[in-house]
Formats: sequence, structure tokens, C-alpha cells
Amino acid sequence: MQSRKFLVIGTAGHIDHGKTTLIKALTGIDTDRWEEEKRRGMTIDLGFAHLELPNGTLIGIVDVPGHERFIKNMLAGAHGIDFVLFVIAADEGVMPQTKEHLTVCEVLGTKKGIVVLTKKDLVSEEWLELVEEDVREFLRGTFLEGAPLVAVSAKTGEGLKELLSEMEKLSEEVEPKSPEGILRLPVDRSFTVKGFGTVVTGTLLSGRVKAGDTVEILPKGMRVKVRSVQVHGKSVEEALAGQRTALNLLGVSKEEVERGDLVATPGYLRPSPLVDVELTLSKEADLILQSGHKVHFHHLTREVEGEVFLVDRDELLPGETALAQVRLKGEVVAVYGDRFVIRNYSPARVIGGGRILNPVPTKKFRRRFREEFLEFLGALKEKSVEELVVFYVEKFPGLLESSSFVQLLNLSPERALSVVGELEERGDLLSFSGKLYPAKFLEKLKEELLKTLESYHEEYPIAEGINKESLKSKLSVPSDMLARAVRELVEEGKLEERGGIVRLKGFTPSEKGTRFETLVREVEELVEKRGFSPPEVKELSAELKVSEEEANLIASYLVNRKGYFRVGNFIYSPTAIKKIKEILRKHFGKKETLSVGEFKDYLGVTRKFAIPLLEFFDSIGVTVRKGNERVKGNV
Repeated sequence: MQSRKFLVIGTAGHIDHGKTTLIKALTGIDTDRWEEEKRRGMTIDLGFAHLELPNGTLIGIVDVPGHERFIKNMLAGAHGIDFVLFVIAADEGVMPQTKEHLTVCEVLGTKKGIVVLTKKDLVSEEWLELVEEDVREFLRGTFLEGAPLVAVSAKTGEGLKELLSEMEKLSEEVEPKSPEGILRLPVDRSFTVKGFGTVVTGTLLSGRVKAGDTVEILPKGMRVKVRSVQVHGKSVEEALAGQRTALNLLGVSKEEVERGDLVATPGYLRPSPLVDVELTLSKEADLILQSGHKVHFHHLTREVEGEVFLVDRDELLPGETALAQVRLKGEVVAVYGDRFVIRNYSPARVIGGGRILNPVPTKKFRRRFREEFLEFLGALKEKSVEELVVFYVEKFPGLLESSSFVQLLNLSPERALSVVGELEERGDLLSFSGKLYPAKFLEKLKEELLKTLESYHEEYPIAEGINKESLKSKLSVPSDMLARAVRELVEEGKLEERGGIVRLKGFTPSEKGTRFETLVREVEELVEKRGFSPPEVKELSAELKVSEEEANLIASYLVNRKGYFRVGNFIYSPTAIKKIKEILRKHFGKKETLSVGEFKDYLGVTRKFAIPLLEFFDSIGVTVRKGNERVKGNV
């Protein structure tokens, strides 16, 4: 059990509004890691710090760059935060990146935050009041309307105590991320530590990870071992969802794992170059978005170029929301409900974002598929989890299993298994060979099975029926599903099954009045004529000018219905077998043993016929093999 609360917060705000200085004043940690950042006095890349609040909550802090040139770095750190410290300098007020960062927070679904007015020491009380009023007006209608507003000075320390108090209050309101579910750690840094090898860091979105675990690096699909785990610079046995985590990975170089990759539990997630989404164009966007619009697509720590195609309209105006498909030049590894941000391709500014509805679409959107996409995406927006599981299974019968819903519906494996189990118990779903089918699928299969047999009997009236393997192939269903359908139809008195052969109840094979009547007679005549050297089945095929399958059916019909015998690849008439038995009886009346040579001479045949015949008579007990000879059996 997780006994301690772990939260991750992020900073947001315009360049040089004091985000990094504020974090250092709160934590004592300088998040400017690079020499260039210190020289230029601005955060270029993500920085990280941590803080323990008086109530024991451990806070990981992601410090993001405010400069417009580094907005993509800001986006890499803005995912997965529990609340935001929205920083505005008291001496400058709302600035361009203030607006852009607010848009990012909103489209990423950030729910809570604290507004921090920094550099309080540089302005008068009157000015501070004006700025506060202006900021409140700016935040009206956003998730930060009514949020705590604290004025601080990182230089003098004024207001820091109040800020920590507000952070503590907010931390008690926020539900921590659940450690249940699969491991998902979006990589925001990859580097080498001398003597240890490759280390990756990120905010653990879900699940847990410990030393010795095998993890998958996506979208590359590499599987590697975790050597050790750290949280906030300290070695731990296990890292849990909500923690800033570092993993030391075995057998992989830092070049093979990069920002934008995802460390995950193996086997559950698939990368995709397409995502179906609900997209909102920002009110601040100065464009009208149409299908084919090029964007930078930001998901977790990954950035990929792509194009947006609108599903439910021809154009999207600022402030509006639409259903869309994004086609990417690379791949993302998403789950249902993940948030994303889009930036205009050029100039590269944030123009909107939203949430992912279908993380692994099966086909590209085209206008001719519009109604199908509208129905599908509309359902993904509105239905409950249970309804969506049934909906997916009905749309993709036999293609999904319970683990599929880890990605499709963002469920833990345990929850997915539980939901599917409940639906099976209620009779809403069926499971065969681990694959899921709609409840009505079995009844439809039974109907199809009866129609298939009816058609087969009509086409091949001399056949005893169809074997299960052929039926399985014709109907494209798992063996266990077919077995259940056959069993139920037998119980209902509609089918007969014998020796793996299935036929309609009451059906009796016959050649009378069918196209096979002449063929059967010709084979009977040919077999009788050839006596002890009858034709092989493949010879019948050529002789009768029919397929080898039909030749086999005729041969089987003669065996099953007319007393003929199949010996190896040859068909013998009852007359021929009776004569051979008489020859054997006479021989054993004179001698105790029979050699192959003697048998050949009696019949006037080659070993090609003699050996299969002797093995046949061995099998039915007429003869008994002793070394290379035969002795009398029940002849």
C-alpha cells in the first residue's frame, strides 16, 4: 500500500518572470542545469526539484522554460502534473507566453493551480493591486478563475510561507495518481552515469517499477532490464505513480532511448501513426483550421509532425471543438483519454489540443467513411466503460481480448479482466481462445453452420459430412467456439456428429439422382475390372476428369456405403478382398507361414500392391506378421 502522497507540480509563465528563482527559494535547488542556461539567465530545458510539505506530501517540481523558442521543451514537462504554479511577474503582468502557457495547461486538462505573482519587491502596493485585478480578469472563465493568488518575493522571502500554506491546502484536495495499471513512464531525459550506464527520467504516470523488472521501450519495441530505481535522487526499492523517477537501464545506450520514448510494461501498448481525437482550437488561435492543416503534435514528452483531418465539419473556428483524426509522420504510444497539444507548423505557436479517443485507429479517415467515423467517435465520447467494451467487441468480433482495453479504454489489466468477466457472466459477451465475441455471435455462427452444411450436402450428396477442421476453416472461427456451436446444435436435434464428421440430422449420403451417380458407377466398374491391381485415388481423378477432392469423396462413399475397402491409396472391391481371403485360407491350409514373394505370385501383383494389402490384413487380424513373414490369423 502507498502510505505517502506523492504529487508532481509544474511551473508555467512568461520568460524571466522568476519561475526558476521561485523554485530555488522554495526548495534550495537550482533547476538551471546547463551552463548556457546560467550564462543566459533563462531556462532552456526542463529542470527538476523536490520539496516535502509540512503535511508530509512529497512534491516533485518540473520547471519549464518560458521563452517562446523553447515552448516544445515546456510541453515535454507539462504533462502529468497534479497542479500548476502559474507565475506572473508583478512588474510586467500578463505577457505573450503567459497566455500561451495558460492555453497549454487548459488543453492538457490541468484542473487546479495557484497563481503566483513574483517580484513583489519591485512594485508598490498600489501597482500590485492593479496587477492582481488585471490577472483576475485575464483568468476569468479558465480553470484558474477563483484560484488562490499569492504575491511573493523570492529575493526577500516575503509571501513564501503563505505560498507553501496554499500548496499544502491544494495538495490535500488533489487525489494522487493510482499505482494500479501498467507502468507508463514518458522519458524526458536520457543520459549516461559513469559506472552505471544509461539513466532515463520522467514522471511516472501509472503503475510501478522496481529493480529487476523487464520493461519495454516504445515505440522502438526494445525490451530491457531495470538495474536500479531512484526517486528524487534517492535509491528506492520501488517507484510508484506520481513520482519523479530515474531508471538505470541495462543493455541499452543513451542514444537508443530519447526524450519522447515511453518506458512501459511489455505487451500492452501499440504505437500508431494515427490517432482519433476530440480537438479544441484555442480562443487565442488566429486561424481557421481546415482538413490537412500541418501541426506539431505533442503527446506526453513526444513531439511529432502531422496533419489534422476534421471528421464532423469542414472547418474549425477559434474556441470550437471537433472530432478529428491526426496523421503523424512518426508514431505515438497513447491510451484512451490522454491529453495532447498542437502547435501551428509555421509559425510554431500553440493553437489548441484535446484528448485522444482512439489511440490505434484501423484506417485513415476519408470523406466516404464520415458516417462510420461519426458513429464510432461519438460512442467513444458518450458511452460508459462497460458499454464501450461491448461496442468495441461488436465492431471487431474475434480480434480483441481483455488486455486490449488497457490501451483502448485506459484500464488496468485487472480492471479490464474484471469488466470483461462481468459482461461474460451477464451474457453480453462470449470468450473463445482468449478472443472476445458479441453475445449474438454464437447464434449467428450456428445459423451459418447449418447453411454451410446444407449447401455442402447439396453440392456433395455422397459425402458423409464435413470434418471439423474444414468447418473451422470455412467459418473462420476458433476450435472451441465451433465445438460449442456443434454441441448445442446436436443437443437441439439439428446436427449429428460422429468421429469428428458433422452433418445435418437425418441426412443420408446417396448418389441416386445426382451428378455423382454416373461417376460412382464408372469407379465401381473400373475397380472391378482391375481386380487385385486397382487404381489409386489420384488415378481416379485423372480418369474421371474430376478434382482429387471429389475423387476422394467417391472413394470414401464406396467404402462407407457400398462395402469397398481403402487399402493404402488403393480402392478394392468387396469381391477382390473376398477372393484374397480365400487365397490366404487355402495357403494356410497347406503352410504355416507366408512370404511376400508367395503372396505376390498368388495375386500376380508387384510389391506396390502386395505390401499395403498384407499390412491391411495384418490390421484386421487375418494375418499376423512374424519378422518378414506372415502366419495365420482369423482367416
